Amino acid sequence: MSQRMVYQTEETRQKILIAAETLFIEKGFFDVQMKAVAIAVEISRNSLYRYFHDKNDLGYAVLGVVLSRIESRFNLLLTDPALNVGLCGRERLRMVLKAGFLNEHLRADFSFMAEFDAHFSGSRIPADFQSRVGNSVSTSMWSRVGEIVAAGMADGSIRQDFSQSDLEALMLYSMKSLQGHILLRRSALVGLSSDAANQLVPNLITVLIDGLKPTDSQ
Repeated sequence: MSQRMVYQTEETRQKILIAAETLFIEKGFFDVQMKAVAIAVEISRNSLYRYFHDKNDLGYAVLGVVLSRIESRFNLLLTDPALNVGLCGRERLRMVLKAGFLNEHLRADFSFMAEFDAHFSGSRIPADFQSRVGNSVSTSMWSRVGEIVAAGMADGSIRQDFSQSDLEALMLYSMKSLQGHILLRRSALVGLSSDAANQLVPNLITVLIDGLKPTDSQ
């Protein structure tokens, strides 16, 4: 066992993750220093580095926790009997997007993801980013959404001139990108009142779902 592992306890690790997530959301990923996390947990900075090599390492760990929570909530939603009673695939997808991306319980989780994405962009994307993030992302939620898209294509409620994978990516990345931008800018969205800003995500859901309707040429 390495010297690094000897001094680790799961209780302290969880305290670090909770404190770091709170700081990342409140202050932004870029502005949070490891020293601030150590102070919040009431441990020394040297002790903090026994658990995480650097801020990026800590950020990946928090991302794993956040994605796990999001997946749990989405899985509860996707197994809701209401989604399987007389609804076509396109309407089931509408319910999933509204219940997921308009869910106040997930607001803090999406806020962290917005801060995470804003930090790991441009020249700040490390070489190991894809592999590190890929290890945190479970494919089960994505595949469950894919099942709904496939069901909609099969029952004729979703257009078939795009592949299933293209439609999945379009739905999820469009929602995540717009919501993240709103959460980062909050009341500073240029040219929009707060009421108009609050309607952006619901309106996007409407446009995306309506855009999934089969075209006349199909």
